[in-house]
Amino acid sequence: MAHELSHKKLSILKNSNGNALVLILVLIALLAALTTVAMRSSSRITSNMDVETARIQGEKLMRQAKSFESGIGQMMSANQCSGNDVNFVNATTTRVYTNANSPASKACDLFALEGAGLSYNNPNSVVLDSSQLARSDFGQWVFTASHCVLGLGSDDNNTCINSEIALIAIVPHINLTTCLQINNLNNITNPSGVPPEESYDETAPTFSGTYTAITDPELGETASGLPLVGHTTGCFKNTSGVWTNSYIFYHVLIAR
Repeated sequence: MAHELSHKKLSILKNSNGNALVLILVLIALLAALTTVAMRSSSRITSNMDVETARIQGEKLMRQAKSFESGIGQMMSANQCSGNDVNFVNATTTRVYTNANSPASKACDLFALEGAGLSYNNPNSVVLDSSQLARSDFGQWVFTASHCVLGLGSDDNNTCINSEIALIAIVPHINLTTCLQINNLNNITNPSGVPPEESYDETAPTFSGTYTAITDPELGETASGLPLVGHTTGCFKNTSGVWTNSYIFYHVLIAR
């Protein structure tokens, strides 16, 4: 009898151990599944946050460019400045913007109290592509009058002459995600999920009061750049010069 009781206890113990093992394995499997789901969810959230951050920063960059445009309009209206008088002199950028056409009173200086009264600030580093750090003009605004955007101003064909050249503010070397979001915000098509491509010569002269077309000054003339036509603000991948493969933000300050 004692032997039979002992055998029954042993059987019960074995069954209990077996059930416990199965339960542990089930719990491990469930934990692994939950961890996988959590990681995927976290990854999606992070990705969405990155895109949303790029969108917010893109909007900020656009507002900064728009403030330049508004300041110029204010000086042209209140101070009787012409498009040739606008002066971008500041103590920050590596480019020198001294404009001999601008009055000594600084009434046409965008970054002077006597002019538009704006403060020059470099673009937020968040919008930049840090891998381009060593390239020219990284991290600063560039003001130039050597290009045009087809479909803006008086341009009525596919060629821009000097009288049709625009005053443009650009930021080279921004990151891809921000570039895409800027185009989305401006209803510019990103062909196959990438920005339009155009050529913007980085050796274009710093604006000092003259509007001069350089070789191939038109933005939007090629099939790959067509989405830029008629858009005051946008972003594209540069295809030539030292800035080759850099993503460039632009905003037209004065269309002519």
